[in-house]
Amino acid sequence: MIVCRPNASPLRLLTPDSCYMSLQQIKEQAYKLSVSDRLDLITALIQSLQILPQSEEWKYLVSRPHPWKQQLYIKGRKLLAATVWQDMISNEMSPEEAAENWDLPLAAISEVISYCQSHQELIKLEADEEKYRLEVKGVSFES
Repeated sequence: MIVCRPNASPLRLLTPDSCYMSLQQIKEQAYKLSVSDRLDLITALIQSLQILPQSEEWKYLVSRPHPWKQQLYIKGRKLLAATVWQDMISNEMSPEEAAENWDLPLAAISEVISYCQSHQELIKLEADEEKYRLEVKGVSFES
């Protein structure tokens, strides 16, 4: 479904008729493009995320330079916040268990949860990008 509203999520692509496409719609349309056009589209989407204002202040999360990833990392580690969050979900960990497992303060885990819940579209977009880049390199995934 195409949504037409002035304050839509920044992760929605503006179409010529001033409506926004969902990420699923973008994905469906992208599969109709050539590989090079898909990479151009993904690059444009990632670049559009780079110009978003970063108004949030995080104590335990930081950005790191990366050619296309915009997710935040745990400060002092090469560890994406989403990795901790997805591990918590997959292994049904409580925040206290995750803090112990990752050797992080409980406040850092709370920040990870808050960040990841409010940035799910970015996390999904970057996971799709990572998968696509691996597929282009010939890595296959089981369905």
